[in-house]
Amino acid sequence: MSMNDNKYQNIEELLPRFCDGLTTEEESMLVEEWIAEDDENLKVVNQIHALHLAMDTMEFMKHTDLDKTLVKVKRKVGLTAVSWWDWTQRIAAVMSIPLLLGCLWLYFDKDDVKQAVQMIEVKTNPGMTTSLILPDSTLVCLNSETVLRYPSHFSEATRKVELEGEAYFYVTSNKNKPFVVAMCNQSQIEVHGTNFNVEAYTEDNRISTTLIEGSISFSYKDEHGKTRKIDLKPHQKLIYELEGNTTRLYKVSGETETAWKDGKIIFDNTPMVEVLRILGKRFNVEFIINKRLKVNDYAFTGTFTTQRLERILEYFKISSRIKWRYVEAESQGNKKQKIEIY
Repeated sequence: MSMNDNKYQNIEELLPRFCDGLTTEEESMLVEEWIAEDDENLKVVNQIHALHLAMDTMEFMKHTDLDKTLVKVKRKVGLTAVSWWDWTQRIAAVMSIPLLLGCLWLYFDKDDVKQAVQMIEVKTNPGMTTSLILPDSTLVCLNSETVLRYPSHFSEATRKVELEGEAYFYVTSNKNKPFVVAMCNQSQIEVHGTNFNVEAYTEDNRISTTLIEGSISFSYKDEHGKTRKIDLKPHQKLIYELEGNTTRLYKVSGETETAWKDGKIIFDNTPMVEVLRILGKRFNVEFIINKRLKVNDYAFTGTFTTQRLERILEYFKISSRIKWRYVEAESQGNKKQKIEIY
């Protein structure tokens, strides 16, 4: 180990505290020296700054023992040379927080740190949920495998975010600056201070939104390219099928659609296909329905909190004639585990 390596042996532990402004003057000088040595070092700090910007830091501190976490980071990362992207992925994994991507630029002066942020992107890992606060104090809960993009500062005219996946929004009211959620197929939701859930996974080929409180408008392009708008009332759910360009609007309690944000799964006479879709997201598995099974004949009611997937499936087996089995060994990498329903 060189003298330089020895000088920076605690740098992994200092960086997150430096980005939060918690380092001493001596520690800050050491970090700044390390940043000045290599452009890759600057990129590492940029990404750690971004991780902190993308979440409610105070809530994170309440639920995380930061000192112990930093020790884990040091053990996992070590002193070997790694890229800024590897640093970001490893720190995010150890801290159990969503991985943040996108563009973030920080300009360092000798006496202070100036930051200029353009767009921030937060992505949740499979089977993981999280929450964050937007620049206008809107609270957003993100479900599994969700991507949210938003600017560090909203424009004067509107507050626009982009969503791929599922999220629950507690939107801060501002009549002079509408809140807009943009999704695939040129569809969007315009909000005026409200609570609602929206699900827009690209692979599902549909978008659904459930209004709990307030008012929202769902807009989409019809087959002729003309913009159509549908206004929702509280406890209404809209489903927009991308294939066929059709919409359905009906009344719901909202419990089934929003239970995920509280760590629950609630079924209320829920069709089997929808049950499996919800469980697939929650437990990051893929269900294969046997062609001989008349899946449309089944619906389920029940509430689950901490139960394992196997226990839930056994409940289905007991309450009906539906059986299940694993068809592949536990997946590796990004490949999902498959379960046959027959």
